[in-house]
Amino acid sequence: MLEAADLDAAARFYGDVLGLREQQRSEERAWFFVGEGARLGLWTPQVGIAGGQGGAHVHFAMHIDATDYDAAVARLREQGFDPHEEDFEKNGRAAYIPDPDGNVVELWTWEGASG
Repeated sequence: MLEAADLDAAARFYGDVLGLREQQRSEERAWFFVGEGARLGLWTPQVGIAGGQGGAHVHFAMHIDATDYDAAVARLREQGFDPHEEDFEKNGRAAYIPDPDGNVVELWTWEGASG
């Protein structure tokens, strides 16, 4: 989970900018599907089950297919963002963008992610 100071702004970023599908929403939490077997939680500052708390100022990566990379970067730019890009040659490409709370989201194409 990620801690969100402004849950509406964070949810707009992950839903509208990154295109993740929202699974569930309450006043304190929003859940988004990430791929086929994972979900991302956005929480207002709180302590949850088993003492869980959302992380703040984290860097995490989400794998995207190499054929989708250029369109994803173009989408970010169309929405006013300027992603930092890296070309790791045989290890793929990556685009980095901060969310409204300063977490760094990495979109990466390296096929090593699946194996």
